[in-house]
Amino acid sequence: MSNYYLLGWKHRSELASAIYDLENQLAQELIPQLEGKYTLPHHFQLKMVKETEGGLVTDNILTTMHETWMDYQPNSLSFPLMSERLKSVIESHLTGNENVDWISCKVKMGNEERPYFILRFNKILDVLNTQKTTFVPGTDQIIKPVFAESKVSAYNIFTKPSSHGLWKITPNLYVSEVLKKAIKKQDLTGIDFERTMVI
Repeated sequence: MSNYYLLGWKHRSELASAIYDLENQLAQELIPQLEGKYTLPHHFQLKMVKETEGGLVTDNILTTMHETWMDYQPNSLSFPLMSERLKSVIESHLTGNENVDWISCKVKMGNEERPYFILRFNKILDVLNTQKTTFVPGTDQIIKPVFAESKVSAYNIFTKPSSHGLWKITPNLYVSEVLKKAIKKQDLTGIDFERTMVI
C-alpha cells in the first residue's frame, strides 16, 4: 500500500507570513471572484507574525527572522501559496488527472518583490472511502477523511471534497510518496508532511 501525506506549513511561534493587501478579505469570498482569472487582484506583504500570550502580533520588521521567503509561504488567506521552485516540482509530477491550474501573484517585502503561485483545482475529485470517513452527523462535512487507495492512486496531489467551492483553493493538499520525496530532494522550505489514512 502506498503512503499519502497532508502537505502543511511548518509550525513556528514566530514566522514570516504573507498578508493580503485587502485586510478583511475572506478566502471563501475571494475564491468565486477568481473564476476564469489567473492573476490575484492584489499583492501580499511579508510580515513577522508572532504568537504571544495575548494572541498574534504582527510587525513589518523582519530583520531578526532566520527565514522569510519560503517555498510554501504561510499567508493570511490560508491559500496554497507556492514559490516557482515548488510549483515546478508539482507540475513535473502531475499525472494529468488532477485537473489543476495556477493563479499568479506577487509577494513583497520592502523593495523586494517575488512571484508566487496558488494551486487551484477545477473539479471535485472522487477520493474518499466514504464508509471509513467521519462526517458531521446528517451532513457532508468531513471531520476526518479516509481516502480510498483505488481512487487516489490516479493522483500525485489531491484535495478532499468540501462545500461552498472551498475545495478549489485550499490548504488541505494531499500528496503521494513520490511527490513527497521529490519535494524533500529539492530541500524546499516551509513544508511539513503528516501521514494520512488511505485504505
